[in-house]
Amino acid sequence: MFRFVGLIAVIFAAHHAYAEPAYYRVTGVASNDTLNVRAEPNASSADIGDLPHDATRIEVGAIDQTGRWGRIIWEEENAWVAMRFLQADNLSMVKSTQLAAGLVCSGTEPFWSFNLGVDTAIFADINGTNLVMSLQSTSIAEGALHFPARLNFSGGPANAAALVRPSDCSDGMSDRTYPWQVDLLLAAGGNNRFLTGCCHLPIDVGNH
Repeated sequence: MFRFVGLIAVIFAAHHAYAEPAYYRVTGVASNDTLNVRAEPNASSADIGDLPHDATRIEVGAIDQTGRWGRIIWEEENAWVAMRFLQADNLSMVKSTQLAAGLVCSGTEPFWSFNLGVDTAIFADINGTNLVMSLQSTSIAEGALHFPARLNFSGGPANAAALVRPSDCSDGMSDRTYPWQVDLLLAAGGNNRFLTGCCHLPIDVGNH
């Protein structure tokens, strides 16, 4: 019996153990220099881009086994930056959650987006739908610390519930590994929609 109960406890703990993305800013880089973005987690890997010396809002979705390289989204693929040049960044959060405000969630077939602010969200799709909604309430799954999180929104004739959790997520079109997964229940215009997609926080360095 002890072994059985212990196994159930391990499975339960594993099910509720989430590797949450973390957020950083560049540090220790001269103002006339940049931080290399590498294709692989090593210093001899191809240099595929550069982060400015003062880049912020850098979302690290995973850290390699050495603890020295962090995985980020760069252009249409995954990339790596040296953790020794990063320090924790303080970001605005979606109200009453541990989700960074500014997360961009999206899905394909059909194409849609759901952008999270501190206390608002904007939904848009390929058909020209554009809905601005206000955050009404949040809740965390029973037994969990921060995630999965449910966010309830409403605005005009629209209502939405977004279920967000940290999880490697693919959009099926690029080589990006997004660090967040979202399930979106949307009621608008007499239609009920169930959408699923991925989220990430764009780096604050222009188009990247």
